[in-house]
Amino acid sequence: MKTILKIKKIFLIVVFGIFTTSTFAQFDDIANFMQGGTNDAQKLFKAYLTPYANILGTDLNGGWYNSAKVHGKLGFDLTLTTSMAFAPSADKEFDINGLNLESLTLATGESNMTPTAAGKRDDGSRLEYNTTILGNTYKLADFQMPKGTGVGFLPLPMLKAGIGLVYGTEIMGRYVPTVKNSGASIGLWGIGLRHDLKQWIPFLKSIPIWNLSVMGGYTKLSSNADINFQPDIYGNDVNVVTTQSFDNQKLDLTFTSYTANLVASVNLPIICVYGGVGFSSTSTDLQLKGNYPTLAVETNPTSPNFAEKVIRDSEVIKDPIDMSIDNVEGTTIPRYNIGARLKFAVVTFHVDYTYASYSMATAGIGISFR
Repeated sequence: MKTILKIKKIFLIVVFGIFTTSTFAQFDDIANFMQGGTNDAQKLFKAYLTPYANILGTDLNGGWYNSAKVHGKLGFDLTLTTSMAFAPSADKEFDINGLNLESLTLATGESNMTPTAAGKRDDGSRLEYNTTILGNTYKLADFQMPKGTGVGFLPLPMLKAGIGLVYGTEIMGRYVPTVKNSGASIGLWGIGLRHDLKQWIPFLKSIPIWNLSVMGGYTKLSSNADINFQPDIYGNDVNVVTTQSFDNQKLDLTFTSYTANLVASVNLPIICVYGGVGFSSTSTDLQLKGNYPTLAVETNPTSPNFAEKVIRDSEVIKDPIDMSIDNVEGTTIPRYNIGARLKFAVVTFHVDYTYASYSMATAGIGISFR
């Protein structure tokens, strides 16, 4: 038990350290999306982050089972699992022209294709924010879309426990304590139920090695990262005439997932071969909190900043983004899962593969008392 918890702690630090430095490190860059206003920023956030939302959504629905056999009364298991989903090649870049941006336009000569968060670490396309006042065109801002992380997959470890109740029913829980790194944090919890169907099917009851069950689970992952988007991002020729602070910026991401699966297995003394089919639904809530500066041109001829770029109180947007991303995981095709588990006394090792819109590999080690 202590060994599993020690491995879990080390693994969490390593994996979430990689995640927070490779992914959350991009968040100062994606705050640049606000330069074109809230509507365009929301479209860019969604296009850029959706593949990672799908990866994490898929990960959250893995690791719920490694056998169809339900624990007997007060039987239990404690298992450290890690699921790792993969983004398809098509989701590693997106077409800016397909977003129908309202204020932002591609700079001359720039490609309309740019990396998503799961894409290559190549420079993104440059966008411009232009406005026309009294027949004159002003370029208020321009910025380069962020690079991808170069990581099209993400391992997500978690500790899962299950305990048998009565009438062939088992309750399950999973948990990752909140881990903080580089101004970011991430943690999760989940709860599930599994029920033995074999007891209700006469011909299966007579086959001791066959098992059939149904399970459902809910998981929630919460993460946040500090943002640093200051007026000087626009250059030195901007007149800041607001006293509002920009030190309270944060990006919150909350992932919620539901899954239900029919699971079958053949349980032999050492090896168990199992498979499942089911569906999943995952959504991501994204909130950009704090004060964010946007630009305008002063049109008041009596102002000392007439015809110059300014940031006034009216250009400061508070809590600009509150949106949801409905993930593709499990919606375009059902989830199909197959795997194997080895058991030596009370120690188990398992691996499985799930085929879905975003496919996933899962592995785990644990202890199990039936």
